[in-house]
Amino acid sequence: MAIDDELFRAMFSAHPAAVCVVTAAGPDGRPSGLTTSAVTSVSMDPPLLLVCVGTGSRTLAAIRHSGGFAVNFLAVHNERLSERFAGKSTQKFDGLDWRPSGRAAQAPLLPAHHLSAVAECLVHQEVPAGDHSVFLGRIEGAVVHGRAPMLYHERDYIHLPVPALSGTVTAD
Repeated sequence: MAIDDELFRAMFSAHPAAVCVVTAAGPDGRPSGLTTSAVTSVSMDPPLLLVCVGTGSRTLAAIRHSGGFAVNFLAVHNERLSERFAGKSTQKFDGLDWRPSGRAAQAPLLPAHHLSAVAECLVHQEVPAGDHSVFLGRIEGAVVHGRAPMLYHERDYIHLPVPALSGTVTAD
């Protein structure tokens, strides 16, 4: 017998996870995005990561349409931005100075001052999994901004005394 929803949530909330905003360009060119902690590395050769997107998410259709997405890893003290993308609003990008990715099918890249890192991905594979789709993304470009990451633990944001990296690292 499978575990219930409450135990499932408790088990995963007991382990800190990076807070990310996954973005994609929709069929009409409109930006779409969601907050998630379901992101992890998969392979170095080729460079792959995975993201899990709920079947009810508008961002799912955008990723399928465009064939690309960006994983915007939030830096500390960006709770409001995380909550903005966790909601159902259609105006998540209003007033936000984002730019389209040249490597990830025009996926929105959030402003650098909000991020610890960003990965620009093209869809390598989609795998249906329960009430989500798992996307394997081939990382086409990345930037590490040298800021401490925002983490989620026990259903709250936490700030660990993690020293920031020195400088920005990019990969083309």
